[in-house]
Amino acid sequence: MQDITREKLKGLRVSLTQFSKKLSDFNLSKNNTEEFTNLIIKEMNAFGFDKALRDRAGNSIGLVKGYIRKKTFVVISHMDVPDQGSQAQSHLFGSTMVKFKSGIINGIFSAALLKRALIPLGADLIFCCVPRIGSSDYSVRYLFRNFLKHRIKNIQGVILCEPTNGNVNLGHKGKMEYEIVVRGKLDNAFLEHRGINILGAMFPLIHELENVSRALPADYTLGASALRIKDVRYGGYESLSNANEFRIIVDRVFIPEESEQSILAKAKNIARNIYKGESEVNITTALAKERIKTPTGLEIVSEKESKPWIMEERHPLVANSLQVLKECALPASVGYWKNIFTEGSYTHGVLGIPTIGFGLGEETGLMPGCEPTKIEHIEKAIYGLTMMIARNIGIPSFGWNSDEI
Repeated sequence: MQDITREKLKGLRVSLTQFSKKLSDFNLSKNNTEEFTNLIIKEMNAFGFDKALRDRAGNSIGLVKGYIRKKTFVVISHMDVPDQGSQAQSHLFGSTMVKFKSGIINGIFSAALLKRALIPLGADLIFCCVPRIGSSDYSVRYLFRNFLKHRIKNIQGVILCEPTNGNVNLGHKGKMEYEIVVRGKLDNAFLEHRGINILGAMFPLIHELENVSRALPADYTLGASALRIKDVRYGGYESLSNANEFRIIVDRVFIPEESEQSILAKAKNIARNIYKGESEVNITTALAKERIKTPTGLEIVSEKESKPWIMEERHPLVANSLQVLKECALPASVGYWKNIFTEGSYTHGVLGIPTIGFGLGEETGLMPGCEPTKIEHIEKAIYGLTMMIARNIGIPSFGWNSDEI
């Protein structure tokens, strides 16, 4: 099977080079995501995927049918949707390439390679490219609540096409955005010590949050939690007025030992201690939400949160993947993302589906570009992912060659 797969991959080199350049040249913005997904769907159709479509949330979905239709295996990549045109678009044949685009290439061509090699898949293979905006996971939620709704119980595993430097990643920290809202009247005694203005009223809380950020817990595997004040807003201010209101928006990264509820409760207690003498002040905390309108006109209100998750190292999905990479002379180790957040927050953190990550390049910065003479860097990632998929849906990665077939 290794020989067959390598030969078929060589036959895809022209298509791989052309499609990679198309993605690299595409200057993705919030206004042209539909055109970008059309490019992905067109490529899947060109490779003869059994189904290729875009759903109402903007997810690009491709299906390669297996011989055992009751089982499903899912490969997920993503596209970062910026508010404005990206300033960092670059070429595969130059110095760098935006890292999420390599995941799309990896996912599509691995599925195409399995299709072209006529390998008898032990499950339906579904490739998905989901749009990602900030911390919201609206797109992957929509995918599993709609297109994959009737398949969830039979999904054997999920592989995330994210940068892992060729290792098998098993999880990351969580991230949430929340608001602390202070409403009501501050009395003279409080204001005399801090200045009768909105900044003076907010500063004690901001200062205390900064102090807390220096003593957050850490996880040996995933690293430290973090807190950052993202924004401060207020709706008018008059001393001694009941109409006063200000909001502090906080970005919070947290480890699995923490919970969203405990984080919100602690933030509320911090604010209460700051304004504990103010009987006419009301304090609330809540997850931030955002209203998203997809290019298809679908409107979704989503909480800005990604749950932390960790896969067990002994799970068969992990063991099989490490073993097949070793057999293919692509030795890998277990790793964890320290800086990025993935759809695994939903697939494993919420749904409990076995999930791992595999891809080219480091998670920070931009992946090294591949000159035309070094296109094998990307081919290596496609080969590795292809063999991982095949092994995990019941196809051996050794013992097959043209003579035996």
